[in-house]
Amino acid sequence: MECMRTLRPGRNNKRMMTQILTANPGVHNKSAWTVFSRVTWSGLFSFILIGLIMLQGCAENTLPQSPVEITLIVDGSEKQLQSDSKSVLEFLSEQGVILSESDRVSPPETARLIDQMTVAVTRVIYVMETVTNTVPYERKVVRDATLPEGESRLLQSGSPGVREVKYRLTLENGIQSDRILISDVFISSPKVEIRVIGTRTELGTIYINGTLAYLNRQDGWIIRDNNQERRRLTSSGDLDGRVFELSPDSTLLLYTRGVTFTTTFNELWLVRTTEANPNAVPLNVQNVLWAGWSPVNQEIAWTTAESTDRPPGWRGENDLWTATMSTKNILTNRKQIKEPEVGSGYGWWGTRYSWSPNGNQLAFSLPQSIGIIDIKTTTRITLQTFPAYKTYNSWAWNPEISWSSDGLFIISTVHDKAPGGGDSEESPVFNIRTLDVTGVYSAQIVSEAGMWAYPKLSPDGATILYGKAIVPYQSATSRYRLCIIDIDGSNQHCFFPEENEPGIEIPLWMWDSGGENVAYIENGDLRSINITDWTSQTITDDGQITQFDWR
Repeated sequence: MECMRTLRPGRNNKRMMTQILTANPGVHNKSAWTVFSRVTWSGLFSFILIGLIMLQGCAENTLPQSPVEITLIVDGSEKQLQSDSKSVLEFLSEQGVILSESDRVSPPETARLIDQMTVAVTRVIYVMETVTNTVPYERKVVRDATLPEGESRLLQSGSPGVREVKYRLTLENGIQSDRILISDVFISSPKVEIRVIGTRTELGTIYINGTLAYLNRQDGWIIRDNNQERRRLTSSGDLDGRVFELSPDSTLLLYTRGVTFTTTFNELWLVRTTEANPNAVPLNVQNVLWAGWSPVNQEIAWTTAESTDRPPGWRGENDLWTATMSTKNILTNRKQIKEPEVGSGYGWWGTRYSWSPNGNQLAFSLPQSIGIIDIKTTTRITLQTFPAYKTYNSWAWNPEISWSSDGLFIISTVHDKAPGGGDSEESPVFNIRTLDVTGVYSAQIVSEAGMWAYPKLSPDGATILYGKAIVPYQSATSRYRLCIIDIDGSNQHCFFPEENEPGIEIPLWMWDSGGENVAYIENGDLRSINITDWTSQTITDDGQITQFDWR
């Protein structure tokens, strides 16, 4: 009855009446009692309500609570227990169950304990697992044309690597419920086994028409009449291959040498091919992107670029120069046919040119157009425009140009729109077209040939030699098959290599002066095929050839 002591209103009522009379001494006793009566009955009602609430609380505090039935599941056992605890946490503490931070309790620890409740404790632990695997090494075979055919040498021994993978495992009541990858690293990388296989055969004497100049290990070599008669023309070991061209009479070789000056990336040089011990001559022309001989005289043309420290290492000037080669190997009568031009879009890649058969014009190619320029009047005519190919890299694509023997049209690869639409600059379609030099008409000869098709007209102008990409829609990296087709688009025939064989990697092929043989590079060597009987011959066994010219 301790809580009932607060329920004694009598003394409080009398005090209240005294306060009312003291505060209002002029009030008649009857009026005072009327006021008191109203105040007392209102307060009495509130008093009674509060009292009932307190009586209920007294009852709850004084009545004993009966134990509740609880099912406890923990550590692999299930128990039926009774408990007077009020919460799940209190009950677990009562049962001596110790929880870790990662353990999970159902229902939550703060939940009120009720009869027939099931309390389950899930033990959760995290474990790090390390798995070590042995990674097998690869075996690589390299063909070397400097070793006799069939000879094998171990260039590098192989060894396996070690790979360490770490996982974090989650165990719930001893059973794995989750596995997360934390790291995957090589403790040691596998070492490739490299074995060299010789491919050099004893070459027989191969007769050729005209003169073959080729670039082997960054030096110039020449073959005349047959492959046993070959000579080294340079020994500097720094030819960059950007310019490598024989004069029309094959007595001179025009080429570029790479240099490492901050403002210069190459220089134009000349060497006589008829001398037993030739002396190369610098022509005092630097930063050359293209240079070539006029077909009718000792005149050359070239275009330059500005050296930069940003990829690809230059910015095309898109200019054009001509000069005459004197008998003393000096450039005279220099003329600037076209002023430097920054050019929009892909102008930074520069312009490439090709002389017309009569030497009066030059065809030009840019990443987005093909045209011709007159040497005397410097008039430019654009014959074909197309979307530039977006490489997403520090290079651009320029079409290769070939003239007909009569100079009435040129043949080139053109970037066309994809059949399914989309961004025209991302189209993988490259077709071969003939273009009339007057700009009146053009005709498609080969569809989806590939960006490195490099069409070449035969000396008689009747047949086109070109490369066809084995994977046309990935022609930038695809290998190529050699094909020929008549100028009118008929009689197409792909002759090398056979179906399902790798194909040619370096997109460079050329007719001989008689139009009966085709030369190309395969595995770093010069090979030729006769297009009348389709016999093939290996001309060199150097294994490092990257460029050639045939006159």
